[in-house]
Amino acid sequence: MYKLLGALAEIVSDKKITSLIDQIGDVFKIFLGILSSLSVMLIIGTALVLKISNNVMMYR
Repeated sequence: MYKLLGALAEIVSDKKITSLIDQIGDVFKIFLGILSSLSVMLIIGTALVLKISNNVMMYR
């Protein structure tokens, strides 16, 4: 949405404002990448803990 807003604001506003809006869009893209990688690591970590705890309970 920020990239689209930057493209639309380029017609009307100053170059500095459109560059700021584009940079905000880039920051949100990086934030989305970080958030998705952390969620994958959380799922993998939870699966590993469950696998390890089930193996320990089996040997009792």
